[in-house]
Amino acid sequence: MQLFNSFYLLLLAMLISLPISLGAGIFLSEYAGKGWLVDVVRTAIEILSSLPSVVVGLFGFLLFVIQFKFGFSIISGALALTMFNLPLLTRSIEDSLEQVPFSQREAGLSLGISRWETVIHVVIPEALPGIISGVILGAGRVFGEAAALIYTAGQSAPALNFGDWNPFDIQSPLSPLRPAETLAVHIWKINAEGIQPDATAVSAGASAVLIIVVLLFNLLARRIGNFVYRKMTAA
Repeated sequence: MQLFNSFYLLLLAMLISLPISLGAGIFLSEYAGKGWLVDVVRTAIEILSSLPSVVVGLFGFLLFVIQFKFGFSIISGALALTMFNLPLLTRSIEDSLEQVPFSQREAGLSLGISRWETVIHVVIPEALPGIISGVILGAGRVFGEAAALIYTAGQSAPALNFGDWNPFDIQSPLSPLRPAETLAVHIWKINAEGIQPDATAVSAGASAVLIIVVLLFNLLARRIGNFVYRKMTAA
């Protein structure tokens, strides 16, 4: 259950943060130019990326759980993880795009295609390995996060009906409005409460599962990324 919750939260967080980060990275790298406003935005991104996760969790608790009345739920956790992951992904995508030689852009423009088409069909495919690396690092960071989720996604997992895949039903495992205890939160909870007599063994086993899953996820994501890169660049 906790492993499923971890993957579900990761999927929602990446679905929200990746398009925003990609758009922000393209804008900062290709269109923003230079100026004090752009410098302020980049400084804000650097500051946000260095915030402790517990601060992001408390802010998510005040904003999503209380103000927006989402309660302790998967959607609150996913939005908090988006705030946690957005600066890192944006900076990583921007750096990857900036590493593409300017001659590649000139070659695209000289063929008569627009600047936007050059970005989509020339720059992004060339920067894809760096973008994929940034996405994998961000996903691994989100998957192992606990502090931000304690205050947003909750520390319990209600009884679910795995035969019900209607996301609008609160008993469905796909419901974004239900509370969800992830694997990382489960490890923290076992060690914090100290109620189970075999808490140390359970915590060690859960930690081993978390490490193995993160390793397998990274290897699989890199293989898929390399396959996509070869398809897009005919390399």
